[in-house]
Formats: sequence, C-alpha cells, structure tokens
Amino acid sequence: MTGLGKIACALPVMILLSSGFQTLIAQAQPTLKFVDAHVHLIGGRGGNTDYDGAVKVAIEQMDRFGIRTAIVMPPPQIASQDWQDYPAFAHALRRHPNRFAFAGGGGELNARLHRYADPSGVTDEVKRSFAATAHKIITAGAVGFGEMASLHISAVPGHPFEYVPADHPLLRVLADVAAGLDVPIDLHMDAVAEASPPPARFAGADNPSVLPPTLTSLRRLLAYNRQAKIVWAHGGSDPIGAMTPAFIGRLMDEHPNLYVSLRVVGGRAPMSNKLLAFGEIESEWRELLIRHSARFVIGTDSFFVAPGLQGSGPGMKFAQHNVPKLKATRYFLSLLPEDVARKITKDNALRLYNRLQ
Repeated sequence: MTGLGKIACALPVMILLSSGFQTLIAQAQPTLKFVDAHVHLIGGRGGNTDYDGAVKVAIEQMDRFGIRTAIVMPPPQIASQDWQDYPAFAHALRRHPNRFAFAGGGGELNARLHRYADPSGVTDEVKRSFAATAHKIITAGAVGFGEMASLHISAVPGHPFEYVPADHPLLRVLADVAAGLDVPIDLHMDAVAEASPPPARFAGADNPSVLPPTLTSLRRLLAYNRQAKIVWAHGGSDPIGAMTPAFIGRLMDEHPNLYVSLRVVGGRAPMSNKLLAFGEIESEWRELLIRHSARFVIGTDSFFVAPGLQGSGPGMKFAQHNVPKLKATRYFLSLLPEDVARKITKDNALRLYNRLQ
C-alpha cells in the first residue's frame, strides 16, 4: 500500500478516536472536588467594574465542574496596561470566603519587575520598596504571589510580551520574601530551550522575532533560595515545546521547591506536551505524576467574565475556552489513581497554599 493509501485508511480511525475522546470528556462527572489554584476574573476597568458579576459566573462554573475552591490572581501585567491587582476584586471574593482565596502581585509587582527589566537599574532602594510591597500583599490576605511573569509570550494582539530572566534581582527578592512568609510564587515562564523564533501561529501577536532561552535561569532561581516554593504555571499546555514531562521530572528531582500547576486542554488545542492523548493520560506524564504526586496542583487558567461586559480583549477571548478546559480537567482527574488524584485535586494545594481556609 502507498503512503497516501495508508494515510487514507488511518484517517477514519483518527476521526473516530478524536470523536470518542470528546465524548468521553463530555461524559466525565465531577466525582472529585478540586482546588483550582490559578484562575482570573474579568470585571472591567475604571468606574464600570462588575467583579460581583464575575464572581457569580465563576461560582456557577465551579459548581458545574466540581471546583471546591478557586485561587484568583491578576494576570501578569505591565505598566502600559493601566494594571489592576487584588484590591480590584478582593472585596467581591470576601463575600464567599469558603469558595475563594486570592494571590497578589500580578499587577503592581509584575509591572515594577518589568519596568526594571534591565537589572542595572535595580538599586538597593528599589529592592527594599519591592520587598515592602510584597509583604503588604500577604498582610492584606493573599495566600501567595502571582501571576508573576518571566517569559510571557503574546498569544493575540493586545496580550503583552514580557521577558526578564527567572532569576532577575527582583524575582530573587520575591523569593526571599516568599520563603520568609512561607507562601508560594506562581510563575508564568514559557519554556524555551534555545533562542528561536515564536511559533508561526503567533505571527499576528506582539512578540519579538527571537524568543530568549529560559530554562537555565529557572534552574538558577530554584537554587537561589531552596525555601522559596515556585509553582511553574501551565504544565500540560506548552505553547513553545520545551516544558516536557522529562524536563520537569529532572527539575523536580534536583529541586524540592519546584511545583507545577496543570492546565489540562482538549485534544484539539494547539499546544505541545499535552496531558491527554487519545483518551488516556500520556505515558510520560502519567509516570511523572505518580512519581512526584506531591508536587502538582490543578490550575485551569480559567477567565471568568462579568455578564454584559463588552469588548474583545484577550481575557474575553480566553474565557471562550473555559468549558472545554474544565471538561478536559474533569476527565483527566477521572483517569488518575485514587491516591494520586486526592493529592493533585486537594491535598497538595492545601499544603502549598497553607493560608487557605
């Protein structure tokens, strides 16, 4: 049989497998309630915010998909975005203390971090001010810091490209503060093994022509203060290709302070190193999740948008993926061994974010 003939014969099987996979995901039931350690609220800006409405939408989807508690954090923003941080939404969360907690710094600290992307401008006074602001965030009730960005690739126009090495002086300051207060840092760092152009599907976004390598600086951050717990965000949905289970496993073997939050995506999502393949947990991921079962949490990266909010910004676009991701997450959890599922759904998050109620 020719190569084309083999492909033609294989296509119906692939279609059936894909169709069956989607059916399995759709049928998965929320038998285990889980902590979602990474979500965002979109409530608007200025005087027209409706975070109470965004919280209502969040609770509806949390109840539908079995989310026990969600940790809300601001996306990693830069100064030119008119950034917002936890004070914008914390009042709305406090009306539901058993369902939400919050992390802070993705607005104020992250904007300051990228303002000083050139480390030569980081004076002792800048470090002291950064540390003082970080302390205030935890005093205000945050359970950790996030979402902080090392490399943040631009996915769509208006979604900022951000880059500082993971061991930037201000991230080292934050690591010291986090270690002293025993709270984690949620770190967005797209994994790039060597300098390379962005994937073609991001051609219309706001990225440079070459992405910098990031893996070595993450190793340096982990080694800098081993008491600082780093939660590397978005495991299982890698936009570049270097966030492999093999690399994560080596890092976890070397650095007991590394954790990963898992963002489970469906079979059609254009991501690398996905957790699910043909209706099963991919074999390398399964081995890693069992071997380091105490080091993973769920972080769906869902965007919950206030009803009636108009616009077409990145958060509005990302919110369209909530339901497929949450369905895929439920299905993924149903495939884990019971003891591993218990750790990843709840136990690890309650230990890691030890200020959760």
